Amino acid sequence: MRALIPVLLVGLAAAGAPAMAQEISARSGSRVVLGARAQIQYEASGEEDVPATFSIRRAWVTIDGTLNDLVGGRVQFNAHGASVLEAYLELRPSEAFQVQIGQFKKAMSYFWLAANSDLPLIERDGRVTGVDHCPGVGGVCSFGQFTGSLGLDNYEPGLLMTGRFANRRMGYRVTITNGEGLGRKDVNTRKSVSARLSTFFGGNSRLSAYLALDETLDSRGKTMGTPAYGAELEVGTWRNGPHLLVNGLQGRNWKLADDANFSAFQVMGLWYRPFPEGSALAAWEPLIRISWANSDAEGPGSVTGTVITPGVMIYAAGRNGISANLDLYQASGDRSHWSFKIQAFMFF
Repeated sequence: MRALIPVLLVGLAAAGAPAMAQEISARSGSRVVLGARAQIQYEASGEEDVPATFSIRRAWVTIDGTLNDLVGGRVQFNAHGASVLEAYLELRPSEAFQVQIGQFKKAMSYFWLAANSDLPLIERDGRVTGVDHCPGVGGVCSFGQFTGSLGLDNYEPGLLMTGRFANRRMGYRVTITNGEGLGRKDVNTRKSVSARLSTFFGGNSRLSAYLALDETLDSRGKTMGTPAYGAELEVGTWRNGPHLLVNGLQGRNWKLADDANFSAFQVMGLWYRPFPEGSALAAWEPLIRISWANSDAEGPGSVTGTVITPGVMIYAAGRNGISANLDLYQASGDRSHWSFKIQAFMFF
């Protein structure tokens, strides 16, 4: 662990100068903003025979284009994995009705919709390398593992409609997608629909209800609906004092069985605290995440898992800095597991 200290100091020094996305000129009078992010991770797992390792967690390039006030678009690709994450045309006729056509993050919950460059929580699913026993979805039983593995919060091609209305006190987000994951064509007779309705109050606070009418092939190869529904409360916002995000969700664990159901709950609290003016660093942000999930509330082989993640992020400037998380996992009938992660965030 001592060997990591010089690495962290170098990382913070490199991130110390503010980095901004660059606007460049483009043809037809349009404007293009070029940005990128890189996240370098170190993980030490408590599992036997799992070595501690460095890895490039993300290396993304984002190109945002604007033709005029009504038309824009985005292309975002993963330079590390050679895949397109987002690619869409955006039409903005009004604040109450905006449309994206292409590939985007479906994201019922804002927990998954939030940019990873905003989130000092290193792994949303609370993964512990070497642990892979949650029925159906694998990995650990957590809110993030179920929503991610079951395709409720994924990048998919399709149509997205969103907007704010009632003097911005209400908002909605509706997606119609193939339901097959990143870049994949549909393989059944239905489309996947997800929707979120939000009411905003007190400036930066929001209460949302969301649902998904997802679809997949059942054990007989026929199209099967897989509903999920939940609620989310957010109080506060990113890098601005205390911030609370609470989620509850129930749905179909179709990877386990056609009629298996799951339930999940998560609460995450953060507190962004700036350093005194003139300090070499910008701020620090302690965090805690508690996630509980059950793989099949009615099945005899159900597994209940709890993830507790304390952590802290040190900000050098803007979104750039170093985060440290300790994911502690306990499943029913099993011993405890842990994973310690450090991640450098670079955003420009």
